[in-house]
Amino acid sequence: MEMDILQKNRLLLIYNPVAGEGAFKENLDTVVHQLQKNGYQVVVHRTSQNDEIDIILHNYKNCIDTIVAAGGDGTIHKVVNGIFKAGITDIPLGIIPVGTSNDIANYLGIPTNFIGAIDVIGKRKVERIDIGETNGIYFVNVASGGLMTEVPHTTNVKLKNLTGRLAYYLKGIEKLPNLKPIPVRINCAEQKVEADILLFIILNGSIAGGFKKLAPAASMVDGKFDVLIFKSVSISKLLSVFVKILRGEHVGDSSLIYFQSAGPIEILCESAIATDIDGEKGPLFPMNIKIHPRILPVFVN
Repeated sequence: MEMDILQKNRLLLIYNPVAGEGAFKENLDTVVHQLQKNGYQVVVHRTSQNDEIDIILHNYKNCIDTIVAAGGDGTIHKVVNGIFKAGITDIPLGIIPVGTSNDIANYLGIPTNFIGAIDVIGKRKVERIDIGETNGIYFVNVASGGLMTEVPHTTNVKLKNLTGRLAYYLKGIEKLPNLKPIPVRINCAEQKVEADILLFIILNGSIAGGFKKLAPAASMVDGKFDVLIFKSVSISKLLSVFVKILRGEHVGDSSLIYFQSAGPIEILCESAIATDIDGEKGPLFPMNIKIHPRILPVFVN
């Protein structure tokens, strides 16, 4: 009888050894022990930069019932893309947040401490969430382009681990004097925009960059994106908008364009600007963005 239970609770734990200055690997034994206490039979896989996670998941897909990603938003992004490439969107995903950026976990209400996150997985409460896709790349939370979107990719790993999200903000401030508007065309059924802008953000959840009220109406289960476009304004006006964002008072500001869209969304830009997908380097333009409603089962609080 006990073996039958284990066979139905086989869990693949994928962890990033450098996230959070290696905090997770120092607690790996505790994490495995807690997962076992919750009835799981645990297989552990340590990621590396050269990992093809989709191949790993493909090799395990017939012998696991649960996938757990331990890391920041970048690790979750890679695991979700691996899940889609391996064709196993029926296996629930658990998240143990570690590292600088944990916007996805924060939105889902997953505690940032290991024990609390494991308790969520142990309760086995699953909800299917929307997943975005652009140019063949899947994203859980956000796709963006323009001002400061290259910051996560150029910030020193040690600095990120040492100062957390502050490292991103410090790096972003460095970029402000070189601020240049970018000409874009954004087309979807709900709205068409052709303008010089500073930044566009396509949100699935309500949190990005640590800003918890960026898209107050956003939901990962409504089949819609929340689109936020920052017009070309002065640095002083831009900073005042960010202050409003901190307060959740920015929707309706004349410096922004905000709307919801069920997609698809086409974004065209002839400038060589950086794009970002869940904190990872994004694709080149044109970007063609669509949503997959309620497709991925995740453990939620």
